[in-house]
Amino acid sequence: MTRREAREIIMQMLYEKTVQDDIKRILEERTANIKGKIKTFIIEEFEAILEKEQEIENILKENLINWSLDRVSKVDYAILKIAVYEIIWEESIPEKVSINECMEIAKIYSTEKSANFINGILGKINTNVGAYE
Repeated sequence: MTRREAREIIMQMLYEKTVQDDIKRILEERTANIKGKIKTFIIEEFEAILEKEQEIENILKENLINWSLDRVSKVDYAILKIAVYEIIWEESIPEKVSINECMEIAKIYSTEKSANFINGILGKINTNVGAYE
């Protein structure tokens, strides 16, 4: 399993959390058949995103021009959470990698326009990354 596939699972878990807030069950079900470093990556990143969720939400609110978070689709919001977490707090992953990976995930799971929407928001956040650290 690749890191992109791991991010897809994290995105699905974040989306699922908006519908069903049973984090323990989500973690158990989504990672049951995954082993090793990828499982660790998924669990650690998912839990870290949840820990930083309020800060991530605030960063997104600051960078959504003429939009509010309630207008962003739940899939796009889950994808944005992953990227914002990685850009701001995950030093081992280059920002460009996070942005590109999330754009590719958006192309698969969201609308035709989502990748450009996500790229615009993440580009702005990445430009001002120092303000959030």
